[in-house]
Amino acid sequence: MPLLSVSELANALKRGEYPNPPLQLLTQAVHFLTDEVLGSQRTSPKSIRDAMDLLRRHRHFEHVHEIGVAWHDTHGCDAVIQRLLAQAKVELGALEGADELLDEVDQMASKHPKDLEYKAQDKDYNALRGRIRKQRFVLTDNVNVLDESIAYYQKKQHAEPSFFLDVNVLALRVCLHERIAQQVQALIDLAHDVLKQASVAIRTKPADPWALATASEACLALNRFLPDENWCDWAELWLYRFLAHPKCGPFEMESYFRQVREIWNGTPLDDSTCAGRLARIFEGHVLRTQRRWSVDARQMQWLQQNPEELEKNFCGEKSFTVGDIRRMLALAPNIGCVMNDKGVRMGTGFLVQGSTFGHEGLLFVTNAHVISDNLPKAIHSADARVTFETEADSSMLPCLVQDILFSSEPGQLGNVAEAPGKLDVTVCRLNRTPVGADGLPVAATIPWPSPRTKAFVVGHPRAGELQFSLQDSVLLDVCENERLMHYRTPTDPGSSGSPVFNREWEVVALHHAGSQTCRRLSGTGYYEANEGITLQSIRQHWKGI
Repeated sequence: MPLLSVSELANALKRGEYPNPPLQLLTQAVHFLTDEVLGSQRTSPKSIRDAMDLLRRHRHFEHVHEIGVAWHDTHGCDAVIQRLLAQAKVELGALEGADELLDEVDQMASKHPKDLEYKAQDKDYNALRGRIRKQRFVLTDNVNVLDESIAYYQKKQHAEPSFFLDVNVLALRVCLHERIAQQVQALIDLAHDVLKQASVAIRTKPADPWALATASEACLALNRFLPDENWCDWAELWLYRFLAHPKCGPFEMESYFRQVREIWNGTPLDDSTCAGRLARIFEGHVLRTQRRWSVDARQMQWLQQNPEELEKNFCGEKSFTVGDIRRMLALAPNIGCVMNDKGVRMGTGFLVQGSTFGHEGLLFVTNAHVISDNLPKAIHSADARVTFETEADSSMLPCLVQDILFSSEPGQLGNVAEAPGKLDVTVCRLNRTPVGADGLPVAATIPWPSPRTKAFVVGHPRAGELQFSLQDSVLLDVCENERLMHYRTPTDPGSSGSPVFNREWEVVALHHAGSQTCRRLSGTGYYEANEGITLQSIRQHWKGI
């Protein structure tokens, strides 16, 4: 299939078509759509709904958010667009903003009681309210918030049962039972009822993967109360069927995986529980299909306390050794997630010793298209917030940008000629740094490509947990002036600003962008590659060396 232009891809998205585009082209197409929404009063709400829903299914929440905000600010409240925008805010961590959007929906529904579109979305609105409070519970462990979440999921304006809502009620009531004892038989009956609903849906609506996930989760709940009846084996069977379903995409997979981790406390590092067994299946699936490994603050703490678990998980991984994993985890306190002042997570950055650039203390490095006072799509320094995974379970406030020391605008992928003036970097000083952070080690030299030369990226892709790219990490090329480097390491949106490591776990570059049709650094033609800006070139251009 020939490469689409920006406008052609934008129109494809509006038709609900996703031709697996290069990430940089997708970003440009979303900017094109946003400008269209902002500049036209005749934009079809259906086409915007279709584009946003398509991007949601592929977990491009930052793009859903950009288009949704443009529509909201220009055209006001649309019943479906408002829901999709609120969901994107939830996924990106902006829970308060999502609640405000749903409050606005309630006001509009009251003003326009005959508008059936609001009524049609009512069940999804309540589910989102429940999801917001569920996420707040995960963050605060406040049982009152947990109870509020259950109440929203239990709200049903329609008579027909909903296994999607009921399985969330089941999971949250079991979670509440762990803190305040509930009637066990009532929970068992609910689990059987949810399993029955899911079983009917599996037979009558085989195209729906959610019924398989629901059946798995209902069996997970039954195993909690009836551990001797092999319900965990059934939970595993339904999970395998769910993951093999042709419509189980990244959004569906991550949604159930997150539920297993956050509500059922499943960790792939502990398979002594049923939730842990399911989490290990999920992690193995992600390793095989997406070539990545994610870790949250709880997992990092577990690994530090149980180092033997590393051997169990990674002894068969060809690209990484257990020693590699230990070294990666030791570097984690220096890698942060960048958010705006609304709590929307937008990218990654990392700390290095200021001496790397001739300064004192620790400095924070990220992309200019993530933090900049000059680029319109970037977060202004006054609005930027930085969180670190090692502080995720604490009450520490996000770090703030104290001042920007150096910034250089982004250039086009593979354009060696313009690289000296367009490095897509912002170097700033934060008002504080996390405990345990002493800066990532910086490589003294730039590695040169060979079949054995590797490049590893660690960051917060898709605004999620700290993620390590594990496989296919081949260093493809370095331009002759050692400014740009290309590598085959798999990365996702949100990796912008991530550190690129050599095999010794020293930082060599700042991750910038990637494309399936990236211009080669040597010779002519194109290839699939990601691009990093070497720290050496950043220092040289900043200091005029």
